[in-house]
Amino acid sequence: MSRAKVRIEFAPDSNQPVVFEKETELGNLREDGGREFVAQHLFSELGIGADIEKYYLALPSVDDFLQPVKQTFRAEEMFTGEYEDRINTREMWWEVGNTLVRAKHLLARSRAYYDQELAHSSSQDAEAGSLSWHFHLDKLDRFELAISALGKVSDLAARLIFDRLGASLVDRSRPNWERDVTLGNIRKGFADRAGNPHVAALTDAEYSTIPEILDDFQQTDSGIRLWAYRVKFVHRIRPSVDRPELYIRLESRERTPIVDATGRTKGWTMSIGGRSTNVEYAFIDLYADAVQVLRHYISMLEQLKAIRRFSPEAVASAATG
Repeated sequence: MSRAKVRIEFAPDSNQPVVFEKETELGNLREDGGREFVAQHLFSELGIGADIEKYYLALPSVDDFLQPVKQTFRAEEMFTGEYEDRINTREMWWEVGNTLVRAKHLLARSRAYYDQELAHSSSQDAEAGSLSWHFHLDKLDRFELAISALGKVSDLAARLIFDRLGASLVDRSRPNWERDVTLGNIRKGFADRAGNPHVAALTDAEYSTIPEILDDFQQTDSGIRLWAYRVKFVHRIRPSVDRPELYIRLESRERTPIVDATGRTKGWTMSIGGRSTNVEYAFIDLYADAVQVLRHYISMLEQLKAIRRFSPEAVASAATG
């Protein structure tokens, strides 16, 4: 069992430096480089903080979705269901904002880990290979959590519209009805304007704008590429990113026929063994797509937020048609 004392000293040149120390058990470290690996990994993690802040601030702001909200209510709203509609809309905006913050933080951390992976990949230190491999995994862990959070944003937007319109666009008598609150089903619910009093109460502008926002939510090339990657790492064999040597390679079942001069097949050839030298994805391209999706979602949400009925205050407008 290995033990270590960690000491962090702030302002070492000062007459009164601030010092923190802690002794901790590290488990059974390997003899050949275990201590060096732990030390270098700790130093890298300490240095990542500034990079996370840099990349976080470079991403689009989501502060507008987390502003304080003041709502006032009329007495009759307590009996018509309007109170619940408006309160739930406000709460859903908080959930949307918190999810966007989480996605931003995870994206920034994944980008900072990418820098550490590159730094150790080019290093000649004895533990550089192991450190680079660990930061590669950390990078993808954070990135894949980030795009899962981004994927949730569209579902939250659907739920926000659903709650603002009296929870009326999906049949809540069905078991597990919350699974049906999707952008597609909310879009379908708008078709019955005359038969749904909540939809009928919308102004003509609201009625035409909301479906447009729903249709535009995922209609981007970057989004299509990003969700294709997500489907692979969730439901298929994990696709290779940056470093093909870290991923499995299935043997190809393709055979090339050997054909003689008469056109008769007399055999076949196939390749066996070997490792792929090609990668399916470059992280920096995936990251760029994720940033574009984040920007697009923020734009769509800002359009939704600009409609007073669907804003955090959830103030209704008088219907005009």
